[in-house]
Formats: sequence, structure tokens, C-alpha cells
Amino acid sequence: MNNLNYLLDLLKQQQQKKIMESSYIEAYPSLLFDFINKHPLLKSLILWFQPLGNDGGINKDKHGFLIDFIDAVTNNLTKSSNHFRYSDTIKNFALSLYILGGKLTYEFIRLNLPGSFPSVTMLNTLISKSNAKINEAEFRFDQLQKHFDDHNLQYAFGSEDATSIIKKIKYDSTTNTFNGFPTPLDRGVPIKEYYRTNSFDKLKLWFDSNDKSSLLNVHMIQPVPSTNQNIIPSTFLLSPYGIDNTATENDILQRWWYIFNQCLQRNIRIIDFSTDATHLVTKWRNRILSSAAELRLGNQFISINHLYNIIHNETYTKLDHGLTKSDINPKDRQHFSSCLKLTSPDLF
Repeated sequence: MNNLNYLLDLLKQQQQKKIMESSYIEAYPSLLFDFINKHPLLKSLILWFQPLGNDGGINKDKHGFLIDFIDAVTNNLTKSSNHFRYSDTIKNFALSLYILGGKLTYEFIRLNLPGSFPSVTMLNTLISKSNAKINEAEFRFDQLQKHFDDHNLQYAFGSEDATSIIKKIKYDSTTNTFNGFPTPLDRGVPIKEYYRTNSFDKLKLWFDSNDKSSLLNVHMIQPVPSTNQNIIPSTFLLSPYGIDNTATENDILQRWWYIFNQCLQRNIRIIDFSTDATHLVTKWRNRILSSAAELRLGNQFISINHLYNIIHNETYTKLDHGLTKSDINPKDRQHFSSCLKLTSPDLF
């Protein structure tokens, strides 16, 4: 009975508090009006929310994120940081911003918008709970199969490419492995968790005998939509791992054959494989523009001086050869449009 009486008294107090608040607003409407006029932000929010509620409800599809964002900021600023709360929409947006922009960008935005986005620690917790972690040299064929089954897909293109990375070794506590060394290959397939050890001597041997990876090799799968699908499915990351650019053509072919068979076992048909081809034309151009090397054709050689002579020759105009000084600027080593001009019939 004592607990029940206490609960009834508490409910009465809350009811009286609400009655007093409403009576205060009704008795002093001018004070509320003056307060809103003194704070233009409140006035703007009220003017913005009024048309949203005219149809009996707020259009969540159009303004859902913005409403959740305003709600998160205004509510969290009245609480301590330990009691900040965020909707699923805010969490998903924060994860996208963190992944696309990186940690520094995310922290910069978060610090300048207090109460708006969750901390990096919370994001890492969300990522770990989502089972979306990608381990080095792990081919995610089972996740790929689920991705295809969810979107009713069967055909796809496979591709791989390498990109330069900063050389460093990182320890993964979840797998007890050291990432950042060049991954050894077994018949072209990278060996998963190869650098796992509890021995300090073995770790020291790896550091002494192995160089750090200078390249990250990435395998992607691009699904092909069926004829009745209007939206192109998103690309799927199959596997990333560090390399040192020592793989042979046979290694690449065996790796592609392995991916093809693993996908075929899961009713996924890889139509074709592709990789980033060597830019032979840019290598040819850079050799022409080099001051230390010569490009030879048989017993003759071509140098950048020939191109300068053509540009400065008053007999020709730009309409004849199409060249400009920026086309033969050796500082821009990836200027592909100039390669097209240097191999054009007009120039020859």
C-alpha cells in the first residue's frame, strides 16, 4: 500500500506541474511571444515546422534526417555527454560520414556540431556488432552469396587493382595477426592470417626479413542486374590484402580461376575479369619528355626538342598539330590527353 500511495502522489505532482505550466502560458502569452522573438532560431524552427504539420503529419521521407538531426542537437545539449542519444537515422549517417570522410574529417565535423553525432568509440562498437569487419586476405564468398540472394542476382564481373598505401604494421587483436606485411600466395591465392604468432622471436624475424607492403590489392565484384531491374546493384568488396608487386601472370590467372570456381559453387556466374592495364602510352610519353633518357625507333631517336621545334615553327599553327606547351610538360606524368595529341595523325 505504501508503494501504491507513493505512486499516486507522484502522479498527482506531475499532473499539477503540467497544469501550472499550461496555466502560466495561458496567463502570460506575451512572455512566451517575447521569448520567441528574442531568439530568431526558435522563430525560424516554428515557421519551418508549421507547414510540415499542416497535412496532419511530417513528411519523414523528405525531411526525416533533418528532423532527427535537429532533435538530436536540441535534446543532447540539455544533457550531459554521458546521456546523449541518437536515432538510427543519425547513426547510419554518421557511419557513412566516418567511412567516406575518414576519422579526422568526422572528428572535425563532430567537434564543431556538439551533440549532433556519436563518438568514434560508439561507431566502432556499431561496426563490430554489425559483423561488417573485413579481415586481410579473407575472401567473403558467403557474404557475396547473401548479397546476390537478397537482390536476386546471378551474373557479375570481377576486377582487381592495386593502390599505393603508407607502409606500416598494425596488430589486429581480434585475430591475433599482424597486418601490413606482403601476403604470401598459395597458387595465386593469398594465405589468410599468415602473420599470426605468439612468439616475439618470430615477429622479430618477420620485421628483419620482410619489407612492409607498399601496395593494397583489392578484389571487387560488380553484379549485373536482370532485364526487369532498373537499379544497378552496388559493387561488392570481396577481399583486400597487402602485396609487394612480385606476383606473376600465372598467380593472377590461378587466383581468378579460384574466384570463378568459388562463385560458381554458390550459383554466381562471373562473366569476365578485368584489371588495370599498364599505361604503356604514358610510359612512352614520359620517355620522350625525359631529359635523361632517349626514345629510339630503330637506329633513330626522338626527343622533346623535336616537339619544341614543331610548336615554335612558324610554318605550322596550333590548328595543324594541336599541341600546346602544357602537353609536353614533364611535371604532369599522368596527362593522358597529351598522349592522344602526341600520337595523333596530325602531329605525325
